[in-house]
Amino acid sequence: MPPDTPEVTAEKAPDAAKPAGKVRLLSLDDVDGRTVAYRRCVDLISHIERDLGGVRQLSTAQQQLVRHAALTAAMLEDLGSRWLAGQPIDPSMYATLVNAARRGFEAIGLARVPREVDTLSSYVAGKSVTPEPRP
Repeated sequence: MPPDTPEVTAEKAPDAAKPAGKVRLLSLDDVDGRTVAYRRCVDLISHIERDLGGVRQLSTAQQQLVRHAALTAAMLEDLGSRWLAGQPIDPSMYATLVNAARRGFEAIGLARVPREVDTLSSYVAGKSVTPEPRP
């Protein structure tokens, strides 16, 4: 290291409390589904998945990116709504979230992907059932 470069040491934050016992990771399934924030996030996930051709078309990594992008978008909507209501917000936080959302949406794709559908004749053929003869 050059002599004029200050030495950087890694230290823990002085007030960072260490959790007692095992740390339990939470997922969206662990959150109270009755909150407006949760419902909006799940709604965004559903819409984004549908735009990308359906959840069955997405890899696990893409599904995770969709969840992250939806959560970021829900946070942005909340901050934007607060600002529009006259409440103070942190503009740098808003800008950071906008950039994170943009990068997330670019990673999963901004264009709608058409879902493969059956033709009418193949759908009808799949639904038609020959009745079993009665004894």
